[in-house]
Amino acid sequence: MSGLKHITIEQNVEFLKRYAFFERAAMRALAGWLPGVPEWDAKNEIGLHVWESADAVDVIYNRLRELRCHQPERNISPALPVVAAALDKSANTAEVIATVYLVIKKLLLEALRIHPEVTWSNFDNPTVKLTEQVIPALEQQVAWAEAFLPTIIDRYPDWEIWRDYVAGLLASDGGINGVGAKSSPPDRLEGHPLLLPWMQCQRMPDWPIFKPEEDIQPDRKTDPEGYRLWRFKHYTNEMTAAETLGSILWMTPEMSWEYQHNVARHLWDELRHSQLGQIRIQQLGLNVADVPQVVQIYNVMMTLPAVEQYALLTTVLEPNGMPEKTTNREHWEALQDEISAAAVSYDWSDENFHVRWGQKWTPVLLKTYNYPETLEEIRVRMEAWMIENTPVKMQQKHAHHEY
Repeated sequence: MSGLKHITIEQNVEFLKRYAFFERAAMRALAGWLPGVPEWDAKNEIGLHVWESADAVDVIYNRLRELRCHQPERNISPALPVVAAALDKSANTAEVIATVYLVIKKLLLEALRIHPEVTWSNFDNPTVKLTEQVIPALEQQVAWAEAFLPTIIDRYPDWEIWRDYVAGLLASDGGINGVGAKSSPPDRLEGHPLLLPWMQCQRMPDWPIFKPEEDIQPDRKTDPEGYRLWRFKHYTNEMTAAETLGSILWMTPEMSWEYQHNVARHLWDELRHSQLGQIRIQQLGLNVADVPQVVQIYNVMMTLPAVEQYALLTTVLEPNGMPEKTTNREHWEALQDEISAAAVSYDWSDENFHVRWGQKWTPVLLKTYNYPETLEEIRVRMEAWMIENTPVKMQQKHAHHEY
């Protein structure tokens, strides 16, 4: 922002519009790439950052409405969607991290740090407060990326080429705030086909994959320790629900911002449920890398359109599983297992919101994407599909009200 003394209110609006655009582009790219990143630690960070990006966008949108801007992507520079598309077209984990975090988010962080100095802070204090609210998460995200990227670059040669290309695209349109010197964009690089949406979720090659025929559920009453370990091993595989929501979010850009904000939070909730499983199995003596991954759930759901995936998740799988969560809480409370009871209690609370969102957004999705079905009709069809196609016996039991 060198050369700027104080910006006008109109310039302030344009800056904020660009900030929101880039955070939304980051959210979308990270959501779409969540299934395609094989590194478990990166998945856990990226899922959180999808939500943090969405929350930052929402904060900026609220301020833009106060500044009488109700269509924040109206009259946006035509170069910005090109930058966003390039984020999506990254080829691997290193390129995703380098472009989303170390180009877009790092420059956005620098701009937000300086913003209070160039706006009329005494008159624009709400925007100053906005920067104070958004900056801490960005700082943590960039610091994580700077520390994590060197640990994986040996797997992904030439990642710098795509980083520099994206940085060049952004610079050619004046940078994050658009006031830098404009120039011709760099020539489009060869290759880099769009890999999104990922049709199969990725894991590290040495991680074990779930075998349905070996999934034997211990009896809750006669083998409580075996049941507890079995159940929390399944919790770790809530990662596939987060990955499914990432692809759903990426595949439904026509939906409203409120929907996208809700789906981003839903994604993070499912990732947190995976983490509660990871915490408990580690406390019980297992390593998450030793738990067979139920990648089949994501892979089979990706044979369905996004609308049907969302309906399956929110009107079938989640409501069908609610009674089992109540039973498990009562079971663990009776055994004075406070940790397990607390974990499932927070899961149950989150799932209530997800079911409500399903009731709200499934009809909107059906209308937006021209489905002739009612909410109940698609629920019935998706439950029948699930019973036929799920690799997890537990989900079939839930559908038959066996808990």
